[in-house]
Amino acid sequence: MRRPRTCSALLTCTLVVASLVAAPSAASAASVVPDGSSAGSAAASCWEVKQVAPSSPDGLYWLLTPQLRTPKQFYCDMTTDGGGWVLVGRGRDGWSWDGDAQGTTAQVASPVTGQAAFSPRKLSSATIDALLGGGRVDQLTDGVRLRRAKDAGGTAWQEVRWRLRSMGSWSWAFGAGHPLTGSSFDGVPFSGQTTRDAGTTSTAAAERLRRVWTFESADNGWVRGFGYGSAVTGSTSSSSALYATRSGYATPFTQVFVRPRLRQADLSFAAVPDSGTAAVTALPVARSRSLPQAWGVTGTGAGGTGELATEVQAFAQVGDVMYVGGNFTTVRNQDGSRKVAQAYLAAFRASTGEWISSFRPTLNGQVRALKALPDGRLAVGGDFTRVDGQRRTGLAVLTAKRTLDRTWTTGVERRGGDRRASVRSLDVAGGRLYLGGRFSHVVRGTGAAALPYAARVVLPSGRGDSQWRPHLNGTVADLDVSTDGQRVYLAGYMTRKGGATVRNAVAVTTSAARLVSPAWSPTFSTKGSATYQQAVQQVGSLVWLGGSQHSMFAYDVRTLALRSPSITKAGGDLQAIGSNGRVVYGGCHCGDWVFEGTSSWDSWSTGQNPVPWRQAGKISLLGAWDAASGAFVSTFAPQWKSRGGYGVWAVEVAKDGTLWAGGSIQTSIREGGSNQFSGGFARFAARPSRAPAAPTAPAVSLQGSTATVSWSGSAGDGVRYEVLRGDRVVAVSWTTSVRVPDSGPDDRFFVRASDGQGNWSASTRVVRAVRS
Repeated sequence: MRRPRTCSALLTCTLVVASLVAAPSAASAASVVPDGSSAGSAAASCWEVKQVAPSSPDGLYWLLTPQLRTPKQFYCDMTTDGGGWVLVGRGRDGWSWDGDAQGTTAQVASPVTGQAAFSPRKLSSATIDALLGGGRVDQLTDGVRLRRAKDAGGTAWQEVRWRLRSMGSWSWAFGAGHPLTGSSFDGVPFSGQTTRDAGTTSTAAAERLRRVWTFESADNGWVRGFGYGSAVTGSTSSSSALYATRSGYATPFTQVFVRPRLRQADLSFAAVPDSGTAAVTALPVARSRSLPQAWGVTGTGAGGTGELATEVQAFAQVGDVMYVGGNFTTVRNQDGSRKVAQAYLAAFRASTGEWISSFRPTLNGQVRALKALPDGRLAVGGDFTRVDGQRRTGLAVLTAKRTLDRTWTTGVERRGGDRRASVRSLDVAGGRLYLGGRFSHVVRGTGAAALPYAARVVLPSGRGDSQWRPHLNGTVADLDVSTDGQRVYLAGYMTRKGGATVRNAVAVTTSAARLVSPAWSPTFSTKGSATYQQAVQQVGSLVWLGGSQHSMFAYDVRTLALRSPSITKAGGDLQAIGSNGRVVYGGCHCGDWVFEGTSSWDSWSTGQNPVPWRQAGKISLLGAWDAASGAFVSTFAPQWKSRGGYGVWAVEVAKDGTLWAGGSIQTSIREGGSNQFSGGFARFAARPSRAPAAPTAPAVSLQGSTATVSWSGSAGDGVRYEVLRGDRVVAVSWTTSVRVPDSGPDDRFFVRASDGQGNWSASTRVVRAVRS
């Protein structure tokens, strides 16, 4: 039985994916000892390695579960408390609490201690869930283990155990306060509490190290890590295992381990039919780091400086042009060397973000809504009364040549109150342009029709459609025509629809503006009066509604029953929704955590135990949800700043998949890790979500007990090939052939391609060995 390499200091060990390695098939599994010494003997867990090879030392081992799909190397602690722990993260200060990986799997595995390991590296939540074999975190027999440095030199260590009361899938959002049944510090127990703050705040010598807290605070200079209390000091020295920017509250170098007790014999790999495996594609969620940004917008105009007057409030794409509207006054380049007065509406190349300097419209008020029309024109809604010197109240249309359409004279008025009319939302369906906002009449020339707060006009002329009259009594903040064109969903401040009582969200038919059946009766997150809703959009089988007291709720399209609620704390309302069809983005002025499975905001507080929610994740001004399941997608978590904390008020996914997010954005962390100016908006590239081309022409020859598998490769940089024998991967190669030992004439082989980013091609059909 081969032994793995041992890495005492683990400064030189690297992850090696073998080109000529084998993992057990169903037929040969009984003859292979799963000691983790090679991909061919991958174990289900570090714990299994320890059971089959009790003398195994600390080091790198190959592990495989059905959820991992491919054997990978991980660092295993084979010494502490019987051994069998897998390292899932390590570092000092600067941890990220989202579900994305922080570094590569290889970087997590090596180095694992010392100054070279101070920069945090962690596995993604998905990888940790795969290591659990699909099991729940709160069902781990040994809980979550933290190994923390007790001194600046990193020579003394503390053992912390967390026993989770409730955590289904893995979450790094410990500061959200996942409830504990208990914890212990070097064996000293504490009951209850949460991952947000556990232990004691006592500063007594015997107890000062018995605290771990994970939320950001001014007390420790907003450092992210597994902090000690006020009596533990540190320094900013790059060599100190205890980091602190001020007196007390040191953040120690910490390793995070789990010990799933899995055996290969107990795992169930899906049988592969002769036709092979199907293609698998990753969810096309945006990357968390922003794209390099050449231009942005700054300044605040006539709308003021509050949260309803952010620099960017709307996007619309026409061809390769992305129009950006809002309350900005100036277009500015990255280094600030060029600043051009251009208020309220500007155009940028959708593919590059470059400013189109030839587009110079003049408006006298902020733009709140933009919509591309079917004939290439652009509808513009907002608070303005004049465009390019012509009277246009709340609504204007630009031609395909980006000039004011002088034939379009349709606008809105507010005949009563302060008389300030505004169009805040636009949508197009069935040859009609739908308008929502703050107005009482739609006007065209000398004619006017009383259509309060919501109306539609006929395209392309702009003639009012008086057959559709929702008769609302409050401002419409957003509206969306359903995918099938049969309904309109409206969100805002309305309490009446004609003679019917409604509350801040309503669904009506497109045929006659009647209430749909069954009527929509939304759930609200607060018992207070602030139940206004600000964003609505149907995506697939769910209608997403976002609004006050931090709610992002998904409703079933057919029944309009609540299916998937999420609440954010701390921070503010959900105020913009956009989608690429598979991912739904919600913009907010929230900055900490999102809590799934609860529809209540004001009946509980962060850090309590027990909790009314199911799962928590990290969110910052913009979150992502799976459009099909309604689950929060924790891998998307931008790092950026916004003026006043007002956050994101506009979301648009461009035709090339790039996410545009706008509001009062000022700066963002770009790809590569540096900070950049992101005036008004930032752009985020989509993660790869297309399967590689499938390999072809597989063949297998058998010499003795060694099979040589060959195939014709698929094109594409970064593509590697996975060879399956029976029901699991037995080899990974960047070439187009591989030798698989311990094979026989009855073995079934398949080949598929992978880009290493969650996308797999369909495999070849089965091929069997031909003895040469």
